[in-house]
Amino acid sequence: MRLLLSAVYSAFMVVSSWSVAAAADCDFNKRVGACKAKIEIRSSTGSKGSYSAEIIVRSSAPTCSKVDYYLDNTPQRAILKGGNAEPESVFGTRPISRKNFKVEKCAAFEDRQNAAQGGQQQGREGSKSFAGTWHGKVGWMMLSAPMTLNLRINGNSVSGNSSSPNGQSYEIQNGRVSGNTVSYTYQQPSGDGEASVRITMKSANSISYSASASGVTMSGTLQRR
Repeated sequence: MRLLLSAVYSAFMVVSSWSVAAAADCDFNKRVGACKAKIEIRSSTGSKGSYSAEIIVRSSAPTCSKVDYYLDNTPQRAILKGGNAEPESVFGTRPISRKNFKVEKCAAFEDRQNAAQGGQQQGREGSKSFAGTWHGKVGWMMLSAPMTLNLRINGNSVSGNSSSPNGQSYEIQNGRVSGNTVSYTYQQPSGDGEASVRITMKSANSISYSASASGVTMSGTLQRR
């Protein structure tokens, strides 16, 4: 039983603040700013004259971004709709390593859902309704684990932290409020890079928590303490 709980907590911390892919509704005709991007190589293979690699393109924008990059002298583009990470397969005529890639630019675009929810927000006090301590269970497939989320609101900026019963925690980065939605990023304790999270207000004392990255999604409902 202890081993099972340990596995649940580990799975929880790896993906406990990633954003749900199904939630984003991107308007790629409306750029809202710049972002930062990086490329991670998961695997590479091939022989003389024919090589391939599996990569992950990561963006600092929680959703709705485009990343232009080069593999050697060949331009590539990754479109990230529902999260901040996108797996891609690339091909070349020589061995592929990190030095073969160069990020040209990263652009963030409007998430229509956030924009619509922003129009429904009832002033600055509505944003502050996220502030406080929230507790509940977050699950992925058959696994679930408790989490505690502390949110601090200053205007449209969000800070705070999240923790699990096994003592692991992370600090919120790039947090912002848009309508009745909070989004932010954080560095995964597992060392797998940056992840992102999306929270939606359900009622005065209940929030919907949805998280995803690298094809994994977790969700749950947290209650105000």
